[in-house]
Amino acid sequence: MKKLLTFCLLLSPALFAVEHEGVAPLGAQGITQARQAAIDDALENAALFNGASVNTQTYKQGAKWGEVTQLKGTPQGDYRVVREWEKNGFLHVVVDVQPAAAAAPAASPASNSAGACGGYLRKVLVSHFWLQRPAQTADLSRFPEGLQSEMVRQLYSSGQFIAQRAAGEAAFDVLPQYADPQLQPERVRELARRYAVQFVVGGIVRDTSTSGERYGLAWGNDVRSGERKLVSSIPGLNFMQLGVKASPAARRFDMDVFVFDGVSGAMVNRHQISGKAHGTVMQETSNGLGSPSFAETDYGRLIEQKLQETVSLVAQDLNCIPFSARITRVDKSTVYFDAGGTSKVMPGDTLQVYRILPGGLPVDAASFESGMRLGVPEEKVGQVKVTQVQPLFAMGTVVGTKVEPGDYVRWIAGAQK
Repeated sequence: MKKLLTFCLLLSPALFAVEHEGVAPLGAQGITQARQAAIDDALENAALFNGASVNTQTYKQGAKWGEVTQLKGTPQGDYRVVREWEKNGFLHVVVDVQPAAAAAPAASPASNSAGACGGYLRKVLVSHFWLQRPAQTADLSRFPEGLQSEMVRQLYSSGQFIAQRAAGEAAFDVLPQYADPQLQPERVRELARRYAVQFVVGGIVRDTSTSGERYGLAWGNDVRSGERKLVSSIPGLNFMQLGVKASPAARRFDMDVFVFDGVSGAMVNRHQISGKAHGTVMQETSNGLGSPSFAETDYGRLIEQKLQETVSLVAQDLNCIPFSARITRVDKSTVYFDAGGTSKVMPGDTLQVYRILPGGLPVDAASFESGMRLGVPEEKVGQVKVTQVQPLFAMGTVVGTKVEPGDYVRWIAGAQK
């Protein structure tokens, strides 16, 4: 009987569902993203429990060291969340993982084939944000730069993109009265080439106006732009500059965001982001967007929320667009392209090579008058098998017709051999 019990216990990981715990920090992205990160952690623990292997490559970028980790081996089956709780700023999730079917095929040794985009991190450039009414932002120190930096941070935090900002460089000019952006596909393509990115994001801040009034006691010189103060004439109180201060009670944040494909220069989508904050809406000029003091105000929290909304919309726009990178150098049968370990490119990955054809940007009849571009024609010219990976670029062996610098490698689901 004891031998039989021992035998059953040894087989239990393969026969029965097993509970595994995952943990993730509760960050600015909210509980939904923390829950998904904790579930992913629990599933990874389940895979390791069932005999998966971990392959880690270490790389150095400047003075910083990093790792690229690849999980291979035993797949897990379906799961359900058993319980979850918060403790010390972390979300804990316990999942009940069902074993994978016994007849399921072994995991493919190909290093990057999961997900709608192959598991790769795609590069995004956040360009300059125009201010439609700059006078409204007198108290918002370096507001366009702050929007860029915060969007870059949140794009990174999403776990889907590698983001950077173009200081002072816009993806488009604006028409008179800021009615709409003047689309310039070649400028978008030039920015994408220069910054080695796949996508470009830009925007116009339409409105940051204030409304209403709220009143409170104030002393000294505690008066910000947009506020007014009535000082008491009573001796003593006058010396302390004690009085009543009137501050705006509400403030808007309206912004248009434009998402561009860096390969063609075409606009993928545009979004209107709007909201209104009530309470503390004026800022000290020394507290720029991104500072702790700014984030603690009602207006700061509104902008943080709206930037999260923006990043979520951008992610939805780009979710089904395949990963691509530009070939920068060709040496006989070896090619170099501008994405590497930080984008989760791995040795052994197979990518298709495409070339943009001459002839300009095609338009349809409906969009001819407006000049709205649909994209660029292209053709498949070969295939690359990745052989070496560095943090920001990779090398591979090409199979196919003559590949040239300026061609693009792209991950296509089901095209790997």
